[in-house]
Amino acid sequence: MLYKADTLIKEFKGCKVLNLTDFAIERHKIYALIGANGAGKTTLLNLLAFLVQPTSGNLQFCGRNVVYRRQHLLDLRRRVVLVDQYPILFTGPVWKNVEFGLKVRGISRKQREMRVEEVLELVGMQAFRLADAHKLSGGESKRVAMARALAIAPEVLLCDEPTANVDEENQKIIMDILERLNRENRTSIIMATHYLSQIRRLAHHTLMLEHGMLLTGND
Repeated sequence: MLYKADTLIKEFKGCKVLNLTDFAIERHKIYALIGANGAGKTTLLNLLAFLVQPTSGNLQFCGRNVVYRRQHLLDLRRRVVLVDQYPILFTGPVWKNVEFGLKVRGISRKQREMRVEEVLELVGMQAFRLADAHKLSGGESKRVAMARALAIAPEVLLCDEPTANVDEENQKIIMDILERLNRENRTSIIMATHYLSQIRRLAHHTLMLEHGMLLTGND
């Protein structure tokens, strides 16, 4: 099992925003996370990315309890990457944004260059290698953010509304990328989305959140 949790609770300012019981996610699958605004989707993604700590309860990743200590979390974050709904790109060319995670991990310059070319080709953005990242369209920015995430070859890719506010052409490209990653690399993918067509096309399982609670019977 990829993730497993029993009575996982997250509170903000005394308000319970997530209350999950018997939560489990399988490896190598695509999960669609659905629910109304405020249902807890983004909070759940942040928990699964180990960016926030639950208020109470136990979360397991690949059969081991998550320990909320700095070094343990750093190790986990090398395996799981979250692409935000509104990704922040750094000032400068696209290739520098994509190589960032590789550079902080001490990857050699030659290996960084090779990997950057590989992932830019994967997301169809190689022609934008030298472009100013801040001048890209919304869809192009999301594809660069995805390339930056994929550069470190994560086991798990979490996506918060990957095609929101994106034109139809970029929506299709992004969906094709996710489908290919899962099929060829067996990357586990969990994406929050409002698009039923994407769920029908890609998702092996659907998780529905309502008021922070997971509804059953949505596979």
